[in-house]
Amino acid sequence: MATSFNIAALTAYTDELSMDLVAKAVLNTDLLSFTDLRTGMTSGSFTINLVDSELPVSALSCGGYPGDGQVVYTQVPVTIDSLQSKTTLCPEDLRSVYQSAFMSAGTGNDFIPFEEVISESYASKLTKATEDYLINGFGATNGLKAQITGANGATVPAGAVAWTVANAVEQALDLYDAIDESVINRDDIIMVVSPANYRTLVRALVAQNLYNYPAVDSNEIIMLPGTNAKIVQSSGLVGSSNVFAGPSKFIIAATGLQDELDSFRFQYSVSADAVLFKAAWRIGVGVSQVNVFATNDLA
Repeated sequence: MATSFNIAALTAYTDELSMDLVAKAVLNTDLLSFTDLRTGMTSGSFTINLVDSELPVSALSCGGYPGDGQVVYTQVPVTIDSLQSKTTLCPEDLRSVYQSAFMSAGTGNDFIPFEEVISESYASKLTKATEDYLINGFGATNGLKAQITGANGATVPAGAVAWTVANAVEQALDLYDAIDESVINRDDIIMVVSPANYRTLVRALVAQNLYNYPAVDSNEIIMLPGTNAKIVQSSGLVGSSNVFAGPSKFIIAATGLQDELDSFRFQYSVSADAVLFKAAWRIGVGVSQVNVFATNDLA
């Protein structure tokens, strides 16, 4: 791996690690890790089949097998979009980015190869774009915010309003209580909030002396006190008062990541004296049984 500003090394690095880089960019989102993720999908509209079952329980007795067990098939429609990001970069601009990163790292053994610095920078931007897609969809029609609504069958608790420090704990608990009883005791219950609402809830917990619940992990995902719900903040909800909650594995995310249609590459053009960047990836999201979710239904 090169240890200096080297455009040729950047091209070789991203050609070799293209799938790893696009996978990291797509999968490293705040929300996607909680979902039921399906890979190897192609673009278009699909129906993903889910299977559940019910088993009869009765007193022990001799005899045959009853026929009242039930296998439940659920079909979840998912539209998978092909997305891309393209841009033309001046080599000198890239040099400036690299030099800034190098200088901020200090001296000694903190040196980071140029191709790694630039690739990580762009991968983080694609991660945010993927997170935004999961919430808002493509054209604001097929994201979770448009699917998990009162109009589609999710429960909207009475008195749902925008969160403030004074009401955030009560609003969060009311939303939790509105989750359907059939799923509320599952271990995958999440409440998805904006970063601003996350901070508001933390301040509210501190104000009520309730902030003695440790973070679940290094991403500062906390438990809603007295419940089994994880509070998950999503950059896709920046500027939004919308909050929704329910079982995360009922959110079906679909992507490609198994062929060259998903890519992450830089290429130097001699004729243009420019670095060409292109990333392409496929992503879609659907919800099984919207009626078990709860939402405040706010914009």
